Amino acid sequence: MKPISKIKITGLAIGVAAFFASNLMAVPQSKNYPEYTPVNEAHVTTTTTVAQPAPVAATPVAAPASARPAQVVTVTQSTPAPVVAPVSTGAIGNRFDSNLVTVEKTLLSAPGEVGADYQYRVRVTALADIKEVRITEHLPEGATYVGSTPDVAKSGNDLNWGYNTMYKGEQQDTIITVRPNQEGDFLTATKVCIDPALMLGFRAGVPRLALEKQGPVEVEVGSQFNYIVKVTNVGTAPARDVVVVDTLPEGLRASDAQSTIQVGTLAAGESKTVSIPVTAATQGTWVNRATATASNASSVSAEAVPTLVQLSRISVAKTGPERQTITRAATYDITVRNDGTGTLENITVTDDLPKGTKLLAASDNPVTQNASQVVWTVASLAPSQSVNRSVTLTAPEPVTATNRVTARTGKGLSDSASATTVWDGPPGVLTEIVDNVDPIRVGDPVTYTVRITNQGAYREVNAQIRVIFSDEVSPISCSDKSANVDGKVVTLPDVILKPRGAITFTIQARGAQEGVATTRLEFNSSFLPRPITKDESTYVY
Repeated sequence: MKPISKIKITGLAIGVAAFFASNLMAVPQSKNYPEYTPVNEAHVTTTTTVAQPAPVAATPVAAPASARPAQVVTVTQSTPAPVVAPVSTGAIGNRFDSNLVTVEKTLLSAPGEVGADYQYRVRVTALADIKEVRITEHLPEGATYVGSTPDVAKSGNDLNWGYNTMYKGEQQDTIITVRPNQEGDFLTATKVCIDPALMLGFRAGVPRLALEKQGPVEVEVGSQFNYIVKVTNVGTAPARDVVVVDTLPEGLRASDAQSTIQVGTLAAGESKTVSIPVTAATQGTWVNRATATASNASSVSAEAVPTLVQLSRISVAKTGPERQTITRAATYDITVRNDGTGTLENITVTDDLPKGTKLLAASDNPVTQNASQVVWTVASLAPSQSVNRSVTLTAPEPVTATNRVTARTGKGLSDSASATTVWDGPPGVLTEIVDNVDPIRVGDPVTYTVRITNQGAYREVNAQIRVIFSDEVSPISCSDKSANVDGKVVTLPDVILKPRGAITFTIQARGAQEGVATTRLEFNSSFLPRPITKDESTYVY
């Protein structure tokens, strides 16, 4: 490869500098603009010629922009002064400034060889609001167009593109790539046509309503709750005379069957939330619907989620012995039942053990079990479903104890039941009957002494007493004036024997006929399954 001579390097640098001389054309509207001196970073000598437009007569209404003659500003540049430009990017540039637009051309890539790709940038910056920006880039002979970013239209050696509107401060770049196919200096020319624009903005909006409705999923019959209605203007203009109408279904009650809320005007983006108080009157699933209207917007409707009005009811029953002997076991059965129409969840069953009793056992693995309380949990109960639990207690001493149980749901619904047991000490009764003389002659008197003793230390006992005589002896009278003597039977009315207490009375009788007389004492009490008897024999001769 032959070395490149200094002369050729100098010529190449001059060609690169000349590559960015510009020819700009501007089209202002109905105004004369002063001449503008370009900023020439390549230190070239510049001559500027401004062609002024023909005068335009003033009229009350401005003529369309298309009817005005364009103003053409042509900037030509003389042959650049010899300068050695580096072949790296951004080394050489050129710029034109006016009060409407700035146009800059900057070399981005300059390999310095025929057949290599050269790349430069045309940057247009709006200094005011302008429109109809049209750019023509003229390529010299001997330079082939390779491409551009963004794409532009090509006609012969001209590249054409533009922008309908550019606002003040807006900047547009076009990157152009060309390839010199012969040795020499190359000059591109850029022509820019513009129209100044005076902008006046205004907005035309449309109101649009949106409606949201919220309510509970489940409520109880007779309960009070609120529906929440939110109306929003999601449009771009005020919505006027906004009215929200909430119509209640059959199973819900309010002060009015139809609630009407005057909202008024809603600005764009504004919302208003209202609360509709209602009472759940009838079981069932009910859907509440609301509608929002405006004088200048279409109506909209929304429904809350269906509300289930149900009757939740839980019941608990408890059974146990009314009386029990101390130290013995008493079992209490508990039944928890869902008597409502909806499923009950998170049920807690609590049995409070009464004082004076002791827990012996509890069924179904309670979560809590101690001297004072037994607690079970039930995950759920469907309508009409029930569960059974039980506790077994004892009492070391006599006591009247009430065992209470409570069933409570996770939502606070509850019911209670109780069973009362009288814990008695074991009764011990001693019965005695004895005659004062034996044997006796027919017609002789004889006295029978009867004694009943409550040997128990804890409880009273009731007593029913009868003394029954055989044919050999006949009763005459009784020392207890409440007694009744009827033929061969002496009866005492019910009596109460205190713990360790006793009752004693005598019966006067007479021998009636020869033989062995049998006198029977019959004792009965509520704690006995059958009467206790005791016989006294007397020989009559």
